Order: sequence, then C-alpha cells, then structure tokens
Amino acid sequence: MRLTIDPGDFLEATLVDDDHLGHRIKPGSAGHDAQGFRNVAVPQRADIVAIGDSMTYGVSAPRDGSWPAQLARSAGVSVHNMGLGGYGPLQYLHLAREVAPSMKPKRVVVAFYFGNDLMDAYYAAHGNPRWHSWRLSEGLPAGKTDLDKASEAVPKKRFGALRNWLARNSLVYGVLRATVFARLAARERQQLAAQSAPDQRWPWRDPAADGVTTVFTPGLRLATLDLALPSVREGMEISKRAFRELKDAADRQGSDFWVVLIPTKERAYCRYLDATQTPVPDSFSKLCEAEDRTKAEVVQALEALELRHVDVTAALETAVARHEQLYPADFDGHPQSAGYGVIAREVAKALKLLPAGR
Repeated sequence: MRLTIDPGDFLEATLVDDDHLGHRIKPGSAGHDAQGFRNVAVPQRADIVAIGDSMTYGVSAPRDGSWPAQLARSAGVSVHNMGLGGYGPLQYLHLAREVAPSMKPKRVVVAFYFGNDLMDAYYAAHGNPRWHSWRLSEGLPAGKTDLDKASEAVPKKRFGALRNWLARNSLVYGVLRATVFARLAARERQQLAAQSAPDQRWPWRDPAADGVTTVFTPGLRLATLDLALPSVREGMEISKRAFRELKDAADRQGSDFWVVLIPTKERAYCRYLDATQTPVPDSFSKLCEAEDRTKAEVVQALEALELRHVDVTAALETAVARHEQLYPADFDGHPQSAGYGVIAREVAKALKLLPAGR
C-alpha cells in the first residue's frame, strides 16, 4: 500500500515546534515535502506559491483535491502549497517574507479564511513570543472566551490517543478511516448533532435534493468573526497590519500578490436558506450578518492598500443553489474536493489563467 498510494492522503503527519510559525509538519513526515508542506517535493521555482491554513492545505480532500492542486491542473502552472491548519495572518506574513521568495514565484496567493483567521492572528500575537510586539492588549483574557465556550460543544472522539497513534503510523487504518470508518463517523456525528442545541450543531438536508446534507456549527463560527468581541476586533487590527506588511514584502520582491477570501460553510448557504425560506437558529442569522460586516472591513482594508483580491463566496453560493455536495455530511467546515474545485476555478479566472469560455 505504501508503494502504490499517496501516504499524505491517509496518514496524519507529525507536528514539531517552530519559533515563528508555532508549529509545522516534520519534514518528510507522512508524504510531505522537505519543508513540511503538502507537496511531493520543494521546487527550485514555482509559478504560484499558495499560502494559507487548513483551507489551503486541503483538509477533507486528498492532496490532488486541494484548491492549489486543482488550480495547477486546470491552469497548467506549477503551484506550491504552503498551507497548514492553525496558521493565520502572522504565519502567512512569515512564509511570504522568509520562505516563498526562495522559489522565485511569479505570484503569491494568500487565502484568508473568515472561519478562524482573525482569532488565529489574535492567538499568535498573544501566544508566541516572536509576535508579542503585535499585541494590542495586555494578554489573554482570564476565564473562557466565547470561542472557548463554543469549542466545548464539539464532541471529543472516543479512544482518542490510540486512534491518533494509528492515524500517524498505520496506512491500513488510514485507508479504512477514509472509507469504511468515514461513513460510520459521519452517521455518528449526525446523531450527535440531532441531540445538540441548533446553535451548536444544526443538521440540515437540502429540500430540493435529499442526498445533499451537512451539519452547521453557527455558534462556533460566530465566536470567531463577530467584531463586537474584543478578541476578534484585536485580531482584525492585527490582520490589517499583516496585510500592510504583506503588501510591502510583495512590492520589494516584485511578485504579483493576491488575497483569496474564503467564507465559512455557513455563509456559503446563507442566501440559499433565505431563498428557500428555511427557519434557521438565531446564531445562524447573526453569523450571516456578522460575516458580511467583517468581510466588508477586510475588503476595505485590501482596497486601501491596493491589494488585489478574489472573493469566492458568490461562486460557492451558485454551486449550493445547484444542489452540489460541497462540504462533508458532518460538522466539518472544510470543503470536499468539489468545493475546493469551485475555489480553484475562481482563483484561476481572477488570475486570468483559464482559456476563454472555461
């Protein structure tokens, strides 16, 4: 099995500490490249370097299903994926300034995910001494934040330690987990969602396509992007500063710099749920409004810096209205390959990499 399939699609990689990034994947671990990213190898040159978090890494999809990989295939260009879960604007800045230039990319594309990037900026500034000068407040608040409380609603897996060891070391277990166990896990998560408060986990089935289903977590997402929360507001200001320094780095390097704006799963469905007059939990309505306000402020900051950006929300909304299964059937907020494909096409169009008519 190790000779015939990509271990990166089935094994969980080993994480190691990093002074600037906080954490990274151990080089060469579970099919990752010598820098610890989700590529076969580190090229001497790359047409595009894609920087981001788990949305760029491609969680919930095989390596070839991530949006950087699909962009490379559809546009016929080399794309180096430098995404990893838990990264945010400060990690993006470090990678764009210190790592990406070694590949002399024509373009650097940073993916900003509204589902957690503001809080990732906040936690990086407060939790990593390397970034303490970016803090705008004294320290992490005492007690539990809104995000901490919302995160407690996410169920923990049984036999976690054993399953984590197997996920890192057993390819047989990894394949079973991605096939047989995945269906069982999705069913278990749907049952858990049905027993939860709708603001925590809200199971939904497309009224026009019975096979299309997912689980929303509006309370969790609202806690990561509501600018009325002090930690989110600080994360916004830190992110704006990171955008300014990303702009400076791009100008010095002479690279074509773009920002991709990726919405939450919930936001991708807001318009469709409204059009079908579906009753939604109170936190879901608040999330739709809060995310639009947050995006408007981010866009305003990008435009003030003359940073080009592409917002993939409308394309995802169109695919949702076509009843496509873009996301897993459980409460995972990452797209599946089909959803990443929508993102890749929008990025390719914005960068004018697709032939006319595609």
